[in-house]
Amino acid sequence: MTTNTARTFMGKVAHVPLRIVDPELWRIPDTGWPEATALKATAAAWKHLHTPPPAKVSAMWVKTMLDAQRDHDASVLLSATGWVSEVNAAVALRNTLKWVEESRQQAGDAPMWVNLTLDSRWLSDRTLRNTLLNEIVESNERDWYLRFYWPEIPTRYGQLLDDAILAGYQTLARECMLEDKRLYLPNTGLTGWFATALGANGFSTGQAWPEQAFAKQKIMAIKREGPPPAPIPRIFDPTVLHTMDHNEFERIRALSGHKAYATPYLDEIDADGHSPEVAGLHYVAAVGNLTATLAAKRPNVVAYQRARKGQKFVDSLSLTDRLGGINRPLHLPVWMPRLK
Repeated sequence: MTTNTARTFMGKVAHVPLRIVDPELWRIPDTGWPEATALKATAAAWKHLHTPPPAKVSAMWVKTMLDAQRDHDASVLLSATGWVSEVNAAVALRNTLKWVEESRQQAGDAPMWVNLTLDSRWLSDRTLRNTLLNEIVESNERDWYLRFYWPEIPTRYGQLLDDAILAGYQTLARECMLEDKRLYLPNTGLTGWFATALGANGFSTGQAWPEQAFAKQKIMAIKREGPPPAPIPRIFDPTVLHTMDHNEFERIRALSGHKAYATPYLDEIDADGHSPEVAGLHYVAAVGNLTATLAAKRPNVVAYQRARKGQKFVDSLSLTDRLGGINRPLHLPVWMPRLK
């Protein structure tokens, strides 16, 4: 968003109690995120992204980062912190938490969440994970907004399949719950729903793929001759908890065992035809409905039952009806053992 678009948007949602204006400090070039490049025009318009943090904690730099959020009517501040290197991890994390302390000093009693962006190895590597958990447990801060950079996801609009990372999410969510720490997982999509079922307090997602997965981007080969291939019309299927080709969805929704989970946007697509914008809204509404089911006493059981029903439907399909390629929900058999 441009700064003006962000102000307009935030004005329209001023009635919403929780409003986050993420400064996305991991985007600042030369601060560690592997995919950080020179800022494009829209990002460059945000002045707070122009200057890397000084070597030592700077009250003025922190104020600039917090003011960028205040100026756009955030109801919760994110600490003025970005990428945390896994190299010399303990020192890097301790140094980052000094910036968190300065952020808290300036935020005072206002709501503030610890804002860290980390490689997924902080989840999959036991030593790194324990280092992170120790700091979370020992900190006076209760709210932790942790974005993890995933390896490449094989299927666009698919879910994380690396079981070591999923195990890390499971451990992190459980320990935060036990220690009365609140864990929020931005840009995790339905994998965030999985982690919320296991004890996290929330996650973020959106209509576009980058909002659903903070992951290494797949390099796409550019076709040099002829017209580019037509985009795949995608739709989220709540039965199998997976985004697939809309044509394939239309085929399987008529099969025995497929359950209708309607949203107003899916009704609109059925009436007027597929459009990416309305399909994205259907996805957000469907995931919102899924998240509401986690208000039960045992949310992991609720999520397990949904995953099991989805897998049961997939397994029931005849050889000629089987889902293939990008339409296969490969994450379900990986998730189920961890949701039990």
